[in-house]
Amino acid sequence: MPKISIILPTFNVEKYIAKALESCINQSFKDIEIIVVDDCGSDKSIDIAKEYAKKDERIKI
Repeated sequence: MPKISIILPTFNVEKYIAKALESCINQSFKDIEIIVVDDCGSDKSIDIAKEYAKKDERIKI
């Protein structure tokens, strides 16, 4: 079980989600989980998050 959970709520943040996820991924402390909570926005935020989740098992949708 990870020591830290980062909760990332999203709603139409396509322009910012990659930068936010990169920031979380690049933390010096690696024992984390990143939980993306999608609020069914109309942009591609969830698709971007899913692509990141494929690359990093710490990201949960």
